[in-house]
Amino acid sequence: MFKIILTFICFLLFYSENSSAQIFSFGKFSIGESRIHAELKDFVIHNQNPDIVATWIPGSVQWIRNENNLLVPRALLNIIIKKNIALVHIDYHNSVIIPVMKKDFFSTQIYVDLFNPDMASVYSGTDLLDKIVIEAQATLNARSKQLIDYSCAPYNLKIEGIDSEYLSIGCKMNRFGKFGNEFPRLEITLSSTNLRTINDAKPPYTIFLEDNSPVELKMKGVDQKIKTFHLEASIPKRLNRLKTAVGFGPYIYQSEFQSDKQIANFAPAFMIYGKLDISETSSFKAFDALLYSKSRFNNSGLYFSYDLADAFDGRVLLNALLGFQGLHYKYSGDSPTEFRLIYPQGFEVIYKHAFIENYHLTYGMFFSTNSESYTNAWLRYGKNSFLELNYINWAHGRSHIEMWGLSIGIPFFNAF
Repeated sequence: MFKIILTFICFLLFYSENSSAQIFSFGKFSIGESRIHAELKDFVIHNQNPDIVATWIPGSVQWIRNENNLLVPRALLNIIIKKNIALVHIDYHNSVIIPVMKKDFFSTQIYVDLFNPDMASVYSGTDLLDKIVIEAQATLNARSKQLIDYSCAPYNLKIEGIDSEYLSIGCKMNRFGKFGNEFPRLEITLSSTNLRTINDAKPPYTIFLEDNSPVELKMKGVDQKIKTFHLEASIPKRLNRLKTAVGFGPYIYQSEFQSDKQIANFAPAFMIYGKLDISETSSFKAFDALLYSKSRFNNSGLYFSYDLADAFDGRVLLNALLGFQGLHYKYSGDSPTEFRLIYPQGFEVIYKHAFIENYHLTYGMFFSTNSESYTNAWLRYGKNSFLELNYINWAHGRSHIEMWGLSIGIPFFNAF
């Protein structure tokens, strides 16, 4: 089992490192997850010169997360210049592309951001031969092709008034104010094939929301008509760095001390969880678990957590847990209480938006780094409240306890 987990972690590291390092014509990107279906037939190519043919390459649509952290579709545009023209080149997205000669024509292929297509200009020397322009057809079902990214899911973002336009929207929550007294500002990024600002500025466009009040925006379409639409989101009044939760549930355990043994006993267990965010990618995490029955077992820990890697368009996150724990163990009422300070290290793999938006599935594990036997593994699923399956096994000398159970966790209080 450990080898499988280690292999999976190595895969995540490799995938993340390689996917985030790819460079193409419009900047740094990573491969994204398609949440809607973009059909090439809906994106119309316009040009005037009959000797220049531009067509989409079937099956070339690929979703990427661009340098603005916006999820957009791109596709390959095939450009053929039928005549043997001297000094031919194409200006596209601040780049000069020189087509390749094939028999008696020139040819090249360009990746085009379907939600922010640049105009491609074909030149012979300094003479303009043609302009290739992309435009999205307005269709009745375009609403189903408006992508609101998972990053907006926690804020219940809604957009009304532009049902016939193709667009992609991404979100990022920013903090402002002093540490411990910070307030939210939601940064919304929007890109659309046809929509432009009044002064024809190109996407992406950025909107900042600081409260729940709806915002009215005016933009113009390809027909130059002004379109009015509204944005609305649910934004928290405060961004607390400290979050806590409590948990409780039934556990089954077996314990040993010297030659005595208790087998398959049921007992209540109580948990406290705490997390203090330091930055977007690091935090301190603490926990305390108490099993109270004939045998008593208390396990506390404090850990520094930081993100190691992410994969699958940020839906899967791997973070490390570095810290220490304290253990109290009392086999029975007349036996001595043992205290141990131990240093198991661990990790968590978090699958965001698992099965349902805003619900996360987490697998975590602590493992011993010395000869003292200790294993703590958990599987957690939920949104604010959560269910947790937990297994703990500890042994030292002639003392041993093994426990597993199901608990429910609920938010307790937030601060700072």
